[in-house]
Amino acid sequence: MTRHDQKLLQKQLFGVSSRAPQNGIMILMIVAVFLLGIGIGDILSKTTQSNTHYAALISPNWQN
Repeated sequence: MTRHDQKLLQKQLFGVSSRAPQNGIMILMIVAVFLLGIGIGDILSKTTQSNTHYAALISPNWQN
């Protein structure tokens, strides 16, 4: 391997190593959005459950 080849290889490897933090930030953003979605879904599901419980309290004998 010549000196020129080594310099080209170093440039290529530098490009690969400099992209790693950007990938890490992207993964953290995806995880954060996922967890935020789970939290919003939990809040919305509790709101829906409370509405259905309220309806059950108003007419407890609707099946009879």
